[in-house]
Amino acid sequence: MSEGLEITTAQALFNPIAENVTANCTNLTHADFELLKTVTTNVRDYDPFDENNKGKKFIPVLEGRNFDADLFDKNEQGLRKDTMPIANAVADSIQDGLKINCAVFQFLEEEGMPHSTLLTNSALKAFLAENAHGIIVRNNPGTLTAKSQKKFDDMLRDLSESGVNIMTHPDVMSTLGAKDALVKIRDLNCGLEDTEVYYDPKSFIDGFRKSIAFQPRVIKQNRGSQGQGIWIVKAKDGNYCSKYGESIIPLDAELVLIEAWDNHTEYHTVQEFLEFCIHGRTKYSGVWASISQGRYFDGGVEAGSMIVDQRFLPRIVEGEVRCLFVGSHLAEIVHKKPKEGGLSATLSSGAVYTRYTPDAEKFVHLVDHLKKDVPRIMASFGMFDRPLPLLWAADYIYGDTDEELYIGEINCTCPGISRQLQIVPIIAKVAIDTVFPESQEVSSFQSR
Repeated sequence: MSEGLEITTAQALFNPIAENVTANCTNLTHADFELLKTVTTNVRDYDPFDENNKGKKFIPVLEGRNFDADLFDKNEQGLRKDTMPIANAVADSIQDGLKINCAVFQFLEEEGMPHSTLLTNSALKAFLAENAHGIIVRNNPGTLTAKSQKKFDDMLRDLSESGVNIMTHPDVMSTLGAKDALVKIRDLNCGLEDTEVYYDPKSFIDGFRKSIAFQPRVIKQNRGSQGQGIWIVKAKDGNYCSKYGESIIPLDAELVLIEAWDNHTEYHTVQEFLEFCIHGRTKYSGVWASISQGRYFDGGVEAGSMIVDQRFLPRIVEGEVRCLFVGSHLAEIVHKKPKEGGLSATLSSGAVYTRYTPDAEKFVHLVDHLKKDVPRIMASFGMFDRPLPLLWAADYIYGDTDEELYIGEINCTCPGISRQLQIVPIIAKVAIDTVFPESQEVSSFQSR
């Protein structure tokens, strides 16, 4: 290194001549701390950079920030609307006579931004590695570009490897949140045994032509949100075989397609639907009204591309039942009823949401199912050493009877709770017990 050239920890991570500089808080310079202060919100007057606070129990909240794209996700202070309530609940907690401390940090979008943004994120990683015992992650999908999101996730993985408890770990988010999660839980009480996943066009063509010949289906792309690219598919003539695999639907057979995003209906042949899902809008796909572009296999498995094929449950017209969890604690049940004549349970499609407490008589059978399934969920994904997500939701659909409910989707990326702020003390407690375990078991099912 040239004489007189000072390179900060943040610069070292991106400077090949300084590759031997250790990335820890001890090496952070005054300039690094000044950068950190621009992405830090103190909580309850706790200063995370005060040397006198070093070593104290510290569980910060971490967000993503993209000044060009996240206005819908932030309040006037530039934070998620539910961030400060969670942070304050953590900071108001005491365990074994010791106060739990909190602060809010933001990881910045890097694409198109000045070099100082890169240095700020690197300083943040170094500071968290040395000072945080655990991190509550509250980053909404789409806030960061794909490149910055990958760097954010990789940072969390590195921090986890260094001993920081990440809530929720990005690998857990991606695994439980992927549409093929429905295949991995098909043997649980909440699963449908005939659920299939297709990772390539050929398996999709072969599998879908069998499944739609048997009964109506729900076809789900992996990357959709709010119902985009999720199709309820029925044979237009209403004729189905009596046994799965007994028949294959012709390519020229007509389908009725309803997209969950907005409940609009389209009519296409089997061949046109397959073409749209695989290649998008082409001269062979017909004309589509959907805002979706199709091409659900673009990028391959490495990019998370896949299609899930699940049995259509006719009682979806009665809505979905969302169970909101904090770890293993059932915090709230929400009945999401579609508007009259609709099938989609998203707010954008006009659905009405009714909230229930976990002890509501109407859902006693569902809670009984949860007691059996929740302790087995992580094992179903092969994640025996991972805790349940800190905050997650499972959307259930009724089967043939009120006692039969099946999961249609799991969301553990960043469920919003701005309308459920009464549960933030539970979030704080579960987070603290996860980072600083006490004697009680925190993975068995509990209802509030």
